[in-house]
Order: sequence, then structure tokens, then C-alpha cells
Amino acid sequence: MSSYQLTIQLATKDAHSINASQQKVTIIKEVAGSSGMKVAWVAFTPFENNVIEWKEEYGVYASTNEAQAGAEIIKTSAVNPATSGVFYPFETGAFDSPEGNAKPNNYGIENKYSQQFTFGIAQSVTANGNKFNANPLNAVPVMSKEKATFTPIEKVTVFLQGQFNNGAVISDITSDALVVDMTSNPSVTIHYDSTQGKFINGALPAAV
Repeated sequence: MSSYQLTIQLATKDAHSINASQQKVTIIKEVAGSSGMKVAWVAFTPFENNVIEWKEEYGVYASTNEAQAGAEIIKTSAVNPATSGVFYPFETGAFDSPEGNAKPNNYGIENKYSQQFTFGIAQSVTANGNKFNANPLNAVPVMSKEKATFTPIEKVTVFLQGQFNNGAVISDITSDALVVDMTSNPSVTIHYDSTQGKFINGALPAAV
């Protein structure tokens, strides 16, 4: 099981100004397949040095919340960790034992209810020592008797915003965002550049 670490650095003045404006560092993780709506994987008030860690382990979830912008996804049932390459049937209030075949590295669900629910993939993450268990990565409306598959990708989008908490469905990112590809590099450092008003790759330059 691979481990990943994203370090986010802020200059002292930027840490002060971001906190004063009640902005949060927000991270979205990329999902392929039935990707659906993006969800704030983790959103936190930053320090000068921030360490985000996670392992390559995923779960699937169901929710009665609609996958619409601004909604907060609350899991009503989940399997964590889940096994890839299979479908988890959802009926009578919970997921049952996996069945059928999905593609390798895909996590599948089947909605056996007679109504639509929201489904997605979830992953635990630790931000500055605070662990968040199986936070949703995406939100997909799945109609009755239909299936969906989710393929996680080790790419994250990092940006600042002040509206949303963990689990919030985000339709548009209104600030400049940085996409960090960690598929071949499990440890990456980025920093906030106040002159550009966004995060950029690399460590914070040493003060002159």
C-alpha cells in the first residue's frame, strides 16, 4: 500500500492574511470513471507549514444527500476499506458482500433500491495531525438498478476558499488552483505565492 505526503508552505505574512480572511486550504482529489461532482476532500485553516498524508486505500459510500453544489455529503452507509475489481450491492439500508466483476483498480457499486441515491468513493486523510476517516472524494447520483464505478487517481487540486467544509460538493473553483500530479512522486512540496495569489510547485524560497 503506497503512502503519499503533500507539504504546503506559507510565508508568515501569508499565513496571517489567509487566516484573517477566514480562508481555508482546500484539496480535491481526482476520480475517473463515474466521476460525478467534485467534493472537498479536506478543507482546513492553515499554518506556515502544513503536512497532508494519506495511503492508497479506498472505500465506497452511499448518501441520501443530493449531489448538488454546496450540499454537504453525509455518509449513510459505507464499506471501508473496499476491494477493487468488484461491485458492492446497496440494498436494505447497507452494502452487501461484493459480487460480479469490475475492471481492475475500479471500485464498483450497484444501487438495488427502487430510488436514486448518491454514491462515491472515499479515502482517509490526515491534515496537520488531524485524521479524517474515509472522507468522500466525489458524489454521483445513481438511479435505481444502475451501477457505477470509480477510479481514483493520485492527482490533487489545491486552492483557497472560505465557503465550504469537508464533504461539500463543489461545482466551480472560483480561485486559482494548482493541480499536483503525484502518480509518480509520492512526496511533493508546494507553497503559496502571494504575488500570484495562488499555490505553486516547489518549496517556499528562503527569506532574503
